[in-house]
Amino acid sequence: MTSPFIDRRALLALGAGLALSGCATSLAGNAALPVIRSVRVTGHANSYIERITPYVQRNLVQQLGSRYQPGAAGGATLVVELTGIELETASGDSFGPFSSDASDVLDSRITLLSPSGAAVKSFPLLTSTFAVDASDQIPDPTPRRFNSLARTFSYWVVSKLG
Repeated sequence: MTSPFIDRRALLALGAGLALSGCATSLAGNAALPVIRSVRVTGHANSYIERITPYVQRNLVQQLGSRYQPGAAGGATLVVELTGIELETASGDSFGPFSSDASDVLDSRITLLSPSGAAVKSFPLLTSTFAVDASDQIPDPTPRRFNSLARTFSYWVVSKLG
């Protein structure tokens, strides 16, 4: 006798099939990220942006992995203009180096240039992350805090490039 209800295994198989088919169709139209021959990160709006610039540069190179080949012939150039940064201080709800309500925000403009210098892709990117080491007792952002925000930002840049 068959049940009018869907068997648990059938439901899981259906869900897995739908998930895999969704992944296949969403990746089919994306062009592969070209080889990046240089990464330029700029920003001069304030001293915090100037201080986070090397962290962003380093994390972008790490996130690009083998797609980053310095000076590669025919490679693209990734230009990141940092336009704004917000580094909150923690309120009274902090727990050790963590705060439940503080977040850091980095605003930017990302441009991928072809070898000829034409813009292949250009978009704004606003990234927010948990404010590591934010507290009223540490008024100046720590290197760990800059690196945390830069790592999250770099992840999103590379994922948006394709």
